[in-house]
Amino acid sequence: MKSRLIVIAAAVCLFLTISISPSGLSAGFLEEFDFHSSAYEPFEIYNEDNELLSVMARVVQVGDELIAFDDKHYRIDRVEGRKAFAVYVGKHDIEPMKLPMVSSLPAQREGAGNNVIAIYHTHSDESYVPSDGTESIPGSGGIFDVGEVFTQALEEQGFTVIHDLRAHEPRDAQAYNRSRRTAVELLKQGPSVLIDVHRDGIPDPEFYREKISGMHATQIRLVVGRQNQNMESNLDFAKHIKAAGNEIHPGIVREIFMAQGNYNQDLTPRAILIEVGTYTNTKEEAKAGAKLFAEIMPAVMGVTPGVPGPPDQGSDWRTVFWILVLTVIGVGGFLVISTGSWEGAVNKAKQFVTKEWANYIGFKKKSRKGNNNKEE
Repeated sequence: MKSRLIVIAAAVCLFLTISISPSGLSAGFLEEFDFHSSAYEPFEIYNEDNELLSVMARVVQVGDELIAFDDKHYRIDRVEGRKAFAVYVGKHDIEPMKLPMVSSLPAQREGAGNNVIAIYHTHSDESYVPSDGTESIPGSGGIFDVGEVFTQALEEQGFTVIHDLRAHEPRDAQAYNRSRRTAVELLKQGPSVLIDVHRDGIPDPEFYREKISGMHATQIRLVVGRQNQNMESNLDFAKHIKAAGNEIHPGIVREIFMAQGNYNQDLTPRAILIEVGTYTNTKEEAKAGAKLFAEIMPAVMGVTPGVPGPPDQGSDWRTVFWILVLTVIGVGGFLVISTGSWEGAVNKAKQFVTKEWANYIGFKKKSRKGNNNKEE
């Protein structure tokens, strides 16, 4: 009995050791605190003067960091219940001219173009109560609609977009492990950017509601996981996004939050999690926010708006091949019907080829003779 208990205890310790590893062996353990649900009271973050900086549904922990709307950088140094208190670290110069070109950031693979973006949804049930009637629709949440508008808006800006609609329910500690398989499959298609699209779970819609560039829209929070080797490059990427937002649609990017966890961002150095409003915002507001967000991405990625990326030459050749195949089948069918037999069709085809070839040779000879006469 004693030895059995020792074995069980060792197995539990091994599971916990793997689960909390920042390397991503089990991403879900840390992300189980990513609730996005009204079932939990949100966390509030205050600065040293007891001024409210941010509100979010995810659990805030000591060591988490925030780059606020005004680009001031804070670090959480203590948490009391649902209140977190942050110390001021400094201010970032988040302006396009003061950041290195995004092309200098690592890409998923050598030669990857900047015009391919992959989108997926770890919490595929997330919805918007005023528009969807509920905050959760398993397998087909309103967040898919927001992702689709985001996809279309990116395509209008010249990007090639892979939008994955796979469900990853239930929303538990393993959700990110399930969506990890989706992320890995997406990365095999060679995108330069991987975006996990969510919405927040705080009850106050006014926190995200804003009039941006003349549109009633939701602001967007960028979330960077700080428990993986790509944290610095993903944070630099988030800064590029905020810089472009500050320049093109001021207010669209509310803040950058560096949360304990992985969020599958160990898979690529250009990965980001975005929260498009909260469940009490309307889906129309969230769609407007997603569209504005898409409009800042060309500046981030160095893509000319409205100009598609280089064509897929492999796809073009496949198209030509199938056109030729269908043409041959069509002509063959016509010859069989017109001659009444397969043998007759073959003979007819031979006669046609022989005649056309003879005509071509005769034309060439005639052309040469004509040219010689002209020279004389």
